[in-house]
Amino acid sequence: PSPLPQNNLPLQLTSFVGREREIAELEKLLSGEARLLTLIGPGGCGKTRLALSAAFRLAGDFESGVWWVELAPLSDPDLVAQAVARALGVREAPGRSQTEALLEHLENRKVLLVLDNCEHLVEGCAALADAMLRSCPGLRVLATSREALSIVGERTWPVPPLSSPTSHSLPPIEKLRSYEATSLFVERANAVVPTFGLTEQNAPTVAKLCRILDGMPLAIELAAARVRLLSVEQISSRLGDSLALLTGGSRTALPHQRTLRAAMDWSYELLSKEEQVLLGRLSVFAGGSPWRRQKRCVAEKVSR
Repeated sequence: PSPLPQNNLPLQLTSFVGREREIAELEKLLSGEARLLTLIGPGGCGKTRLALSAAFRLAGDFESGVWWVELAPLSDPDLVAQAVARALGVREAPGRSQTEALLEHLENRKVLLVLDNCEHLVEGCAALADAMLRSCPGLRVLATSREALSIVGERTWPVPPLSSPTSHSLPPIEKLRSYEATSLFVERANAVVPTFGLTEQNAPTVAKLCRILDGMPLAIELAAARVRLLSVEQISSRLGDSLALLTGGSRTALPHQRTLRAAMDWSYELLSKEEQVLLGRLSVFAGGSPWRRQKRCVAEKVSR
C-alpha cells in the first residue's frame, strides 16, 4: 500500500472494536461540506478513539497531512494556538502572533486538523477554529468535546453508545458476539485473562453487564479489567457501586480516563454552578445509571 501522507497520529496499543457505520458517516461528512465536525458526548463514550480511527481512514485524502492536537493537558485557552502550532511544526516569528503564523502556514494547504478534548478550552478552541476556517479554504477540523464549540458552520455529531443487547431475552451466543459492547468486553477481558471467553454459563451475565453500562466503552473496559480478580458474576453484582468498582485504568491514560469517578468528576467541573445544581437535583431520582444522568447534562448544554 502507498505510504500515508505526513501525519502525527498516535498509534494505539489495543484494537478498535466496531463503529464501522459511524466511521463511514464521518468520512462522508468530512469529505463533503462539513469543514468543522465536532464529536460530542459524555466522558467515556469513545469520542477520541472514534476520531482517531476516522483520521487514519481519511489520511490519504489530505495531501498536506492529518495532524493530531491533544488538548487535555492544557489549562489555559490562550495556549490552544501554541499547541496547534507545535503539532504542525509552525514557529512563531517576530512581529506576528501565533495565530497569524498558523493562518499563513495553512492558507494554501489541504489539511485535516484533529482537536481532541476541547471541552475545558471551548472559548479558545472556538476562536481559533473560526479564524482558521475563515482564512484557510483547504482546512477541515475534526473536534472532540463534551459540548459543542458553537460557532458558525459547525456540524455537531453525537457519539452513540456501542451496540448492546437491549432485551432481557438472551440471544444465541453467536449473535451476542456480534454486539459491539459484548465483543469489546470479551476482547479486553481476554487480554488480562487469556482463558476468558464467552460461554453458555457467563453469556447472560456479560449481556446484563453491557446493558447496565449503557454500551459505554470506558466503563466496559474498566469492568473487563476487573476479570483479573473477580468473576463476571461478581463484577455484575457489585455494579451498584460502580464508582468504586470501575477503577484501575491504564497508568498511561489521561487522568480523567483512568476511573469512572474521574471521568464524571471531569464532566462535573465543566458545568456552571447552575448546571451543577441541576445535576444534583436530577440525581435524587431512582433508576438510571450515572452515565444516563451525565448524558442528560451534556444534552442540555448542547441544546442551549
